[in-house]
Amino acid sequence: MNKKETELRYDSISDDWVIISPIRADRLKKKAIIGCPFCSIETQEKPVLVYSNGVRSDTKDLKNWTTVVIPNKYPIFVPFQKSKEKMEENIYSKIKSGGFHELIVTKDHEKSLALLPLDKIKEVLNCYQERIIEFKDYDFVKNVVVFHNNGKEAGASQTHPHSQILTIPLVDKEFRIVLENHENYFIKNNECLRCKTNKEEKKFKKRIVFENKDFIAYIPFAPKFTYQTIITPKRHFSRFEEITEEEKESLAEIFKEILSKFYKGLNNPSYNFFLHTAPLDKEYPNFHWYFSVFPRKAALAGFEMGAQMEIPSIYPEDQASFLRNQK
Repeated sequence: MNKKETELRYDSISDDWVIISPIRADRLKKKAIIGCPFCSIETQEKPVLVYSNGVRSDTKDLKNWTTVVIPNKYPIFVPFQKSKEKMEENIYSKIKSGGFHELIVTKDHEKSLALLPLDKIKEVLNCYQERIIEFKDYDFVKNVVVFHNNGKEAGASQTHPHSQILTIPLVDKEFRIVLENHENYFIKNNECLRCKTNKEEKKFKKRIVFENKDFIAYIPFAPKFTYQTIITPKRHFSRFEEITEEEKESLAEIFKEILSKFYKGLNNPSYNFFLHTAPLDKEYPNFHWYFSVFPRKAALAGFEMGAQMEIPSIYPEDQASFLRNQK
């Protein structure tokens, strides 16, 4: 067995998968680096996408870059690793597969997304979109995960702002449930579950934090974390990569608003956000994509981890009211 190959292993008791990635251990053994590696972008892996002030640039030209996509030096998955779809060993199953693991890096070391101008936030969204479209060409890519860790408590190993984009060869259990709930609701009600939720939030208004012509941001009725905020399009479509240029401008605006409210009202907290977009394995016409954004105000304790039930300490209506008032 190649001890550097990534494996997905199935837990038949929980009906879930875990990823075993030995190559990730190498980042813990790396020698101390003087200075920020992303401020010296030429020392990193060869870029796959470069933006310079809103315009796509040659990937060999890093003189004036403002946003760049680079392969992760310590990837969870390695592109084009020889795939073995499934190997059964009694009750145990495992999958070996190739995949992509990339970083989307903005140039300013000191400025998180909350402090960037709208055009630079849109560059980041452009990169998300273009990389997902690129990944569609690979049959070993079934799902794409886009996430952003800001701050130590959110799991960021580098202080320089960056997002990550990762492909996996299956759809994980938690997201399968979300997809199935959308599908079941549509079969029963002939309506999208997220569209219905958006209508209800607009009707009652008390959990809405911000909205513009294309997007709405609100605290969920049953949030997983205190100040968790959902950002979702008003137009129904299942795939983020089908977003229009005009919608990306609206999304950049609402992202800046929400993250600025976190920055001002919650004293620049560590936070995570995740993109939930339709997987690439088949069509999901009844799913409605969204971002989940949440500050890391408190670590999960034993009850939350054991019972798998979160305990937000503030009513969601009060959370929304507080964030709305942050100017």
